[in-house]
Amino acid sequence: MTAQLDVGKVALGAFLIPWWNRRAFVRGLALPLVLLVALTLSWYYASAHVPVLANWGLYLVYGALFAVFAVRCHRLVLLDPKAVASRIAPRWTRRETRFFFWIVALWLIFAAITVALTTLMLNTWLQWVGKPDSALFNWTVSLGKLPAFYLFGRLCLVFPATAVDRNVDLRWAWKLSVNNGWRLVLLVAVLPWLISHALGLLYRANASLGEIIVLQSVAWAFFAVEVAAISLSYRELTKDERLR
Repeated sequence: MTAQLDVGKVALGAFLIPWWNRRAFVRGLALPLVLLVALTLSWYYASAHVPVLANWGLYLVYGALFAVFAVRCHRLVLLDPKAVASRIAPRWTRRETRFFFWIVALWLIFAAITVALTTLMLNTWLQWVGKPDSALFNWTVSLGKLPAFYLFGRLCLVFPATAVDRNVDLRWAWKLSVNNGWRLVLLVAVLPWLISHALGLLYRANASLGEIIVLQSVAWAFFAVEVAAISLSYRELTKDERLR
């Protein structure tokens, strides 16, 4: 029987491990973080003038950088952080390609479930009550995301496994996460939501470019915490595998 995750322990570790190994995290994540912030800002300021096809190209570049950043985060948590951070400029390898594939696959699953359930609930509401107001619409979308987050939580363990070069699939992740679905939802959905809302309090209208750059950098730094939570969940749930 799969052990049950200690959500508090994992969440605390997700903050403490990057701090304890902050030199390695800064060194290992500096370049992808700078590139992600630069791309985000460039995209934000040029979005009105970028053709649709170019936007898709930017999505691919953004996804690739995101994959590099997340792979490095997982490896900094699960492997020797000093060894991982020894190379400042990360390389694109088969590992990052497989990781990018899983990002796309899980995003498509998440989007399909959200759209299907939201459409079903809205059509039911239209048939029996009438057109929903904006508040009800937002609540309906949130409810549609809940099962999608559950599924994502059950399957997201493919990310840290892939980052450390394990050849796993979704069936493996589903089996490993049994009895821990809602605990993983707390770590992959509620924790990021709390962090994003806390960071949102720091934003202000008409912020300067310097403020935006700092806040973007802080936001990506905290994303490392969210990745670390998945890494530590994987470590806890694979203890029995490592002991065999």
